[in-house]
Amino acid sequence: MKTPLFFRLLRSSLYLLALFLFCFSYWIHRSFGQPDLDQIVYHMNFGVELMDTVDPAVTWRFVRWCVLAPLVLLALVFYVEARLRRVIVMAPQCCHVLFYRVHRWFPQLLVFGATTFWMCDVSAFKYVTADFGPDYFGANYVRPDAVSVLAQKPKNLILIYVESLEQGYTSRPVFGRDLLAPLTELRGTSFADYQQVPGTGWTIAAMVATQCGVPLERVTIFDGNTQGQVLNSFLKNAVCLTDLLAQRGYRNVFMGGASTNFAGKDKFLSQHHYHEVHGKEEWLKSGVASGDMNGWGLYDADLFSRAKTRLRELSASHQKFNLTLLTVDTHEPEGHLSADCARRGFVGFEGVVSCTAAAVADFVRYARDKGYLEDTNIVILGDHLSRKNPLTPELSQLPERTIFNTFISNDAPAPNRKQLLHFDLMPTILEFTGYAVEGGRMGLGYSGFNQHAVLPPQDRLAEMNQNLLNRSELYMALWSDPDDH
Repeated sequence: MKTPLFFRLLRSSLYLLALFLFCFSYWIHRSFGQPDLDQIVYHMNFGVELMDTVDPAVTWRFVRWCVLAPLVLLALVFYVEARLRRVIVMAPQCCHVLFYRVHRWFPQLLVFGATTFWMCDVSAFKYVTADFGPDYFGANYVRPDAVSVLAQKPKNLILIYVESLEQGYTSRPVFGRDLLAPLTELRGTSFADYQQVPGTGWTIAAMVATQCGVPLERVTIFDGNTQGQVLNSFLKNAVCLTDLLAQRGYRNVFMGGASTNFAGKDKFLSQHHYHEVHGKEEWLKSGVASGDMNGWGLYDADLFSRAKTRLRELSASHQKFNLTLLTVDTHEPEGHLSADCARRGFVGFEGVVSCTAAAVADFVRYARDKGYLEDTNIVILGDHLSRKNPLTPELSQLPERTIFNTFISNDAPAPNRKQLLHFDLMPTILEFTGYAVEGGRMGLGYSGFNQHAVLPPQDRLAEMNQNLLNRSELYMALWSDPDDH
């Protein structure tokens, strides 16, 4: 007797779901390394908009591994089942009974196994139980607008985020040379132990953490009270670095190689007083040919070429400014080597890293040679640790992986400690720019330059890793008005 159509479709759907979960996990690991459920859930909020702004190579890999591969494997499963049926016909009756019992429940068991594997792989249990742990955020957050900020010697600010730039790339024992030599030779002031904690491990999360002193947590999809909020506002009640600078007469300008629509970046920038925002769409409108870009957008050297022009204009305006730059060439999984870098002898992912370092250093030397550092300070930060790229095996040899950072100034203050977290950058950059932050605390951060402030507790890193992303009503209130909950 033939199996009814409904049950055949149900069986196919269960197989397809299980195969998709296995393939999705494989794609995540292959493309980005160890999966981060918070990052996955955050990006799911943007749906089709995300597909329109991501590197097309990433989209194609998703289609190949998460759409085509499950369908091919489904066909293979049905083929194997059909072959087994022919073999079982020739087998004893007891084998028939065993086969059909296994055959009946195998799709359900496969889905259960795939779901269990996927949940363990992304630490879903910790994600779900975050609603019940202690409210670390509520107990430690200091509202920036409640802190006294006094001008001492205010300067202009250039804030450069370099995609996935780790301190480990400077390791001669691992790489045989310092891949970041042009940046190392700038001899800026650095913090030796710039660590990454939950809620900061991807670009927009790193920008939020360094500028607002807060992590980027889940606020939609699995939280009905705030469903859709992220599509309309972005931490609208948080006070961030650029909000404070705008209040003090600064013009905030953002220039990045990639689309500013990606992952809500445009909403964050526009709602926190960036007066100008330039990304892939703006570069295309200005006449840059799409063929002269990589999959994400403008190559780093081209970005810094345009940044030099904007720096000259901003400096000539005699208005205080913050020029924020964001690179893309070193993005996983394989980076983007421009034709110009290739002509100069750079090869492979090591070449991408070194060529980007040279482009950043060239921009800094330009600012220094033109005399802009008389009234302008420069902060260079890796946005987060690198994920899966061709140099991951080498980076994994390091006893500890930390993020690159350097502060360039004619009169840089001395650090008050070695360790720095993303949240510390908000008060640290503000004081580096020439302001005194009373107590040295803002958001979840502690200033790295305030010599009179209380230092962070020694167990802070361990406690954040355990409890930082636990549900917090105070954190949720930063996204929407309290009476919305």
